[in-house]
Amino acid sequence: MSEDTSIAFLAKEDDGGKAFALLSAVVIMGLAFHAYSFFIVKENDILNKYTAPVFSVSFEQSSLQGSDSMLIGDGETEVFQLSRDIIDADTSLMMAKISISISYEETSGLIADPCDDVHGQIAPNGMTADWGHPDNVLSDSNSDCSTMTLVVHVYPEYTGEMMEEEGLNAEHWERMWTNASHGSGVLEMEVSVDTNAAPGSALPGNDDDNEEINIQWTVELFEVNVQPVPV
Repeated sequence: MSEDTSIAFLAKEDDGGKAFALLSAVVIMGLAFHAYSFFIVKENDILNKYTAPVFSVSFEQSSLQGSDSMLIGDGETEVFQLSRDIIDADTSLMMAKISISISYEETSGLIADPCDDVHGQIAPNGMTADWGHPDNVLSDSNSDCSTMTLVVHVYPEYTGEMMEEEGLNAEHWERMWTNASHGSGVLEMEVSVDTNAAPGSALPGNDDDNEEINIQWTVELFEVNVQPVPV
């Protein structure tokens, strides 16, 4: 008779139930393995499938600076302009904020000649910007030769701080921070001068009829970087 090596043979009664116990252990281990595969491994797959993705949004910041000057006559107004084309910003960079400083000193050369009245104002039009931002400074004036700084925030809701966004995809969050319409157009700043007469200015040759205004501007720029956050 041939030797029977089947599982059924292991379960024969004359071995005191040892084979049956072994068979039961094998079956239980197989069920346990399948249960682990389903409830642990498959659970991770299910969670990954239905959990909303999270993205890290950060910004690389830079700036461009420049200067200009203009000679403005008594009672006159000149216009200073700024735009993406004028500053020659790379198309990949978005405009975050514009700061313009206005400085001057009394240049008439007359003894005891007081500083002139200078007024700067940016009209909330021309350039597409966040004109309602609470930290904008759109106008200022003085008569003591101190520097004035006007500020326009351009890209809405931009703070420069890293953040995390949930859901959708990386392309969506990149589009949120690459809208080149913000900063399009031309920003215009009007600068006006009213000269103040020095004692004895009525004498011939003692006229103070203009003032040199110096302008320094800074445009803050940024480029967004979106990366998925590992689950």
